[in-house]
Amino acid sequence: MKFNYLVILISLLPLLLSTCKPDEDIPVTGEYRLGPKGEAYIKFTPGSYWIYENDKSKELDTITMQWYYSKMINLKGERNSFSREDIDLKMGPYIFDLQHPYPDATPSPLPHVFVFHTQKGPSRSGIFFYPFDTNLQGGNSGQVTKLNQLHDSLKIQDQWYYDVAEFEADIDYIWDERRTKYFWAKNIGLVKREKYMNFTEEYIEGWELIDFDVSQ
Repeated sequence: MKFNYLVILISLLPLLLSTCKPDEDIPVTGEYRLGPKGEAYIKFTPGSYWIYENDKSKELDTITMQWYYSKMINLKGERNSFSREDIDLKMGPYIFDLQHPYPDATPSPLPHVFVFHTQKGPSRSGIFFYPFDTNLQGGNSGQVTKLNQLHDSLKIQDQWYYDVAEFEADIDYIWDERRTKYFWAKNIGLVKREKYMNFTEEYIEGWELIDFDVSQ
């Protein structure tokens, strides 16, 4: 009888070992950082500022960079784990926090995609992500934010900007829940934002950069 119990235990040993997988056997998929190319659009020295003009009312609005912090964090799941840069920044009334992918999510969201949620008051919207890929999507719950295109150059208020990423949010929770577009220029930051009617896509208003003083 004891011999039969021993045979059963031996036969179950591979199953027990597979279900009790040690942490060191969980594969580490890599270390992911936003990197210089992504930072060129959003990382600015505190005190940098941007002045915008409303193209309808001619009202002015100034946004100042208040902080930019980053650190590496470890995210671990049952199937894989990775290290990823965690970023927190504030531009004027807008606080940007980073959406982190679930470690076992396959195939999306991917660890290397940095989706920034922008908060103004209690509302949050996704208006920027990196890398720039028209096949990717960002946004908050119930919202879709996509990269429309990358402009080699874009003229705003008689000023030319270069390497401009144009994002579109179908429902922008931080701007009257309308369809919106955001234009981010390399080494400059946000240069323009536009608001449209949700269904007719009729243009409503926009804010355009008219002056700035930034450093990185």
